[in-house]
Amino acid sequence: MRIYLFLALSATLLLHAGCGGNNDAGRPADLPQLFPVNITVTQEGTPLEGASVTLVATSSTYTPSGTTNASGVAAIQTYGFPGAPAGEHAVLVTRVGIEDQREEQTPEGETVMVGGRRFRYIDPQFSNAASTPHRITVSERGANETFEVGAPVRIFLGNSE
Repeated sequence: MRIYLFLALSATLLLHAGCGGNNDAGRPADLPQLFPVNITVTQEGTPLEGASVTLVATSSTYTPSGTTNASGVAAIQTYGFPGAPAGEHAVLVTRVGIEDQREEQTPEGETVMVGGRRFRYIDPQFSNAASTPHRITVSERGANETFEVGAPVRIFLGNSE
């Protein structure tokens, strides 16, 4: 189950990163009307930078997402367009990092980071639509909510290649 969630979030982030702009070029014909959504994530009351936020709704084939900035705010986008479709959404929050990486030189003389260990820094309940307590209702006025993810955790996910 975790690998499927990881793959879904990775695909969402790739779509988010790869599709930009504020015009309708490349907009899927079936993409519903989007409304502005800003989500603030805090951990023990402090804004959390670098968290991935994903909205999950049963009524949409698109998965709105964003990444929190230094103020803990994620400006949600859907398929690279600002906003999220109206409706009820579960709010998933994850933060994964790599520790203990080291620099190595490639034969071409480039410096690359290798190795390391992957860790999760937010309680896994917040990354599962069935277990997260966080929900948001997006209306025609949009939505602006703050969600707390509790105490930091450090869960080993495996070695990074």
